[in-house]
Formats: sequence, structure tokens, C-alpha cells
Amino acid sequence: MLLKDQLQQLSTEKGYPCVTISLATHRTFPDHNADSIALKNLVNEATNRLLKEFDKRDISPLLEVLQQMEKKIDHTYNSDGLYIFISKNVNSYIRTIWPPTENRVDIDDKFALRDIIKAFNRSADYLILYLEQARAHLYETLNDRFQHEVKENGFPFPANPYYSTDRLKGSDPKQLDTYTREYFNIIDKAVNKVCAGTKLPVVVATTRENFDLLKQVADRPSVYIEHFSTNHHHDQFQQLAAEAWELVKQNQHNTRAAAIDEMLQAVNAGKVVTDLQEIWRAAGEGRGDLLITHNDYREPASMVNNLLEVNEDAGTPGVTDDIVNDIVWEVISKNGRVYFTSQAELEQLGPIALKVRY
Repeated sequence: MLLKDQLQQLSTEKGYPCVTISLATHRTFPDHNADSIALKNLVNEATNRLLKEFDKRDISPLLEVLQQMEKKIDHTYNSDGLYIFISKNVNSYIRTIWPPTENRVDIDDKFALRDIIKAFNRSADYLILYLEQARAHLYETLNDRFQHEVKENGFPFPANPYYSTDRLKGSDPKQLDTYTREYFNIIDKAVNKVCAGTKLPVVVATTRENFDLLKQVADRPSVYIEHFSTNHHHDQFQQLAAEAWELVKQNQHNTRAAAIDEMLQAVNAGKVVTDLQEIWRAAGEGRGDLLITHNDYREPASMVNNLLEVNEDAGTPGVTDDIVNDIVWEVISKNGRVYFTSQAELEQLGPIALKVRY
């Protein structure tokens, strides 16, 4: 299941208690041995907090699920982040390459999704088009990991069928350019058919000359977001994915920088709020267009007379462990954009800022 779909399912769960456990993990031995100990400590913390608020008989089914989950997880398969979600109706976990900002337990009337949303924002499904004048292959990729080769709509493409067997024409640079353009045009149309179903952007592994020519003949040049020249062969999947991922990460950084610039320009138009109370209210009303918050910013809070009241003790009954988590999901669920950043440009606005629609 795609992370976006998992997020959507988790966001629909409401009702106290929803337990979220966030843990930074390790991919390799012997480091991942410590993950089981860290998880056990977090499960114990969650158990103790629940027993403070509930009668043991009432909460025992959920406590049992917590214990089973701890035993169920095989830490030899860990990535960099592990997120566990337990409630009356939910019993699931997600591994990602994005660790949480800290190991923690959240207990609220909804799941704590901000770190997963951040992971979603900084994860990327995309296509790699390996393009030569003699062949073309297309690969679906997630972050720095090869997923599978696309084998539809003509892919993988064999050698250019337009090259003439006429030796005189084959030595004519203009004629060769025409053949290459026709070949690349067919490949572009095939890429667009794949993209119509997946909505994924494309990174092209090819020479600068080939990339420029591809974009010249492309029906939608914007599909191709980056390109890189490579010494790796088309079947060296992981190496190609690693090179492409560096470009995608830079593209994401540029997108966050552009969002910060958009936010700063909106200040002059009077469309930015930075007070937490105002942000919370505007997000709930569906006025949030763009939310940018610092990576590490969290704020436990409770509602008193319909006003937010910050509370330093997240473990206090009735206190939302992190009101920023609630704000983030309110903005996303109402078709707003959310970015997490530590870029210095945001500092002049404070740890959180919301651009409103009106």
C-alpha cells in the first residue's frame, strides 16, 4: 500500500486512546539490536501512561496488542524510522527511510502523523528513463530504491528502427538527427502513456545532448524534471536509483525554498498568520493554503473555553501531545500544502507560519 493511502486510512481513526510510537531505527547489524530495547522502553512508557488514565480491565485488550506488536516486529528488516499505530480499530506499523525527530510516545484522540507526513513529503515515487540512441528502459523508483522495470507501452525499446540501412543516408548528420528525433518522439509518447496512469515525474539518465533533444520533441517537456549522465549500464538498477535520488532530493529542497519565498511574499499582502491560536483556527476553518513549520517544533496544548492553552506536560490527561500535528492534518485534509524545514529563511517568521486563502 502506498504511504499516501496508509496516511489517509490512519487519519480517519478517531477516538481516545490512539497510541503512536515513533522510533529512529538502524538498518545494519549490530546497531539494530538496540532497536528492540528502545522499542520495549517506549511500549512500557505507553503502557504506564494508559494505566494512569484507565482501569486495567478496560484497557487490557489494547495493552495486549501493544505487547504483541513489540514481539511481532523483526528488527533485521528495519530502515531508518519505525512508526507504530495502535487503537481500538487499528494495529499497524510503517517503516520509512525518514527517522522521527525524537523517539516518543503520543497518546491522543487521533494518531500523531506529522513525522509520517514529513516522510511522505520527502519521499518520492518517480520514474527513471534510461535513454540512449539505441535503446530505452523505464524504471519505477521510490527514493533511492529501484522498484521494478516498466514493461508496457513498448518498453523496453529496442534499437532505433529508423536508422537507415542506406550507408549514404546513415552518414548524413541531418538524416541521423531526423531518425533520432523520430525515435525519441515515439519514446516520449510511450512515457506519457505510463505517466497518465501513474502521475509520476521522470528523471532521465542520458547525455545532455539527448536530454535537450528529448525535450524538444516532447509533448509535455515538464514531465522530465531532471537528467544525469551516468557510467552505469541500464541494468545496474540500484546505482541508477542512487544517482537519480540525489537529483530528486535537490529538487525537493528547491521546492521548499520556493514555498518559503512564497510565504515571505505573502507577508506583505497580509495573508500570513504566525500566532498559534490564529493558525489553529484558520486551519480548522479551511483557510490554510500553505503551512511551513520547523522540523523540530512541537507544542502540547489543551482547549480551555475554546482557546488553545499551551501545556508543557504532554502526559497530562486532556492535553494534546502536539497541537502542530492536528494543525498539519487540518491543512492537508482541506487541500492545503505543508512543508517541514530547518532552512534559516523561516526564522524571521518564527517556528510556524500559515498563508491563508482569505
